[in-house]
Amino acid sequence: MLGRAPTRRITVNVSAYLVGLLFSAAMTLAPSTAGAADDPAQDKAGDEAVHEVKVRIEARNCASAVDRLKAWLTKDMPKVALLAGTMYEHGVCVKRDWSKAVPFYTLAFDGGLTEAAERLAAGYADPGNGPDIAAALWWGRQGRSFNVPFCSVSKEAADDPDRFVAELNTWKPSRLAGCNYVVGVMSTVTAELKYPKLGVAHQVGGDVDLRFFPGQARIEVKQADAREYALLGWVDGDTLGDRRTKKVTGVFEKTLSEVANRALARYPQPAGLPADAKIDVRYNFNIE
Repeated sequence: MLGRAPTRRITVNVSAYLVGLLFSAAMTLAPSTAGAADDPAQDKAGDEAVHEVKVRIEARNCASAVDRLKAWLTKDMPKVALLAGTMYEHGVCVKRDWSKAVPFYTLAFDGGLTEAAERLAAGYADPGNGPDIAAALWWGRQGRSFNVPFCSVSKEAADDPDRFVAELNTWKPSRLAGCNYVVGVMSTVTAELKYPKLGVAHQVGGDVDLRFFPGQARIEVKQADAREYALLGWVDGDTLGDRRTKKVTGVFEKTLSEVANRALARYPQPAGLPADAKIDVRYNFNIE
C-alpha cells in the first residue's frame, strides 16, 4: 500500500457465552491500546517507547534494549511497564522471573491497561508459577474475558481480598482446579490476541467464532464473515487484489487459532469438568 498510514481506530469486539457450565458476558478488546485510558499524547509516547525497545530486541541487541527500557520506566508509562512485565514473564533479554513481572503488570493495570490484569490472571494460573488460584481468580475478575458465576464469590467478598480468599477456601478442590483452568485459558487468549498486521495493511476485518470445550481440552475456531474498509492513500493493484485472497481474509481465523492453541498448551486440563460444557465466543475484528 502506498500513501499515508491508516489513522482509524482498530478494535476486536468480543461476545461470549457459556452453555452448560459457566458464564454469559460481553467484552470489547482494543489491542492497539490494550485497554488504556483515553490519553492520546500518553498513548502515542508509550507506543514510541515500546517500539524503540522492541526494535532492539528484534535486532538481538539485548543490552541496548534493557538500557532503553530502564530509561523509559522512569517516565511512568503504563505501556512500558506492561512490556517490562512481559519481558520478565517470558525471559526476553532478561532472566525469566515471574516475581519481577508481577509489580510491572500491576503498575500497568493501575495506569489503565486492562490487559495487565489478564496477564496477571494467566500467569498466576500457570502451573509454572505456582499456581496461585486465588490470585488468578482475583485478577481474572479485573480483566475483560472472565465473568463466571460458577467461579464467582459473594458480593461481600468480591472487593475484599481477605474475604475473597476465605470464601475460596470453602470450595471443593475440583471447583478450584476447574476455575483456574478456565481463567488461565481465557485470560491468555484475551491478553495475547492482537489485530493481525496483514489485516491492518489491507484494511480488512471479519468475525471469527471460537468454541472452547473445557471438559475436552479442545478449542474450535471458524471464520464467520469478512469485511473490507476503504483504503487510505494511493493503493497499488496488487494490494487491492490481495484483499480477497484466503491468505488475507483468513488471517483472523489463523491468528485466533494460534493464540488458542498456545493457551491450551499452557495449562494442564483438570479432571471432573463436564464433557459437554462449552464457551462460545465471537471475535469481531473492526476498523472504524
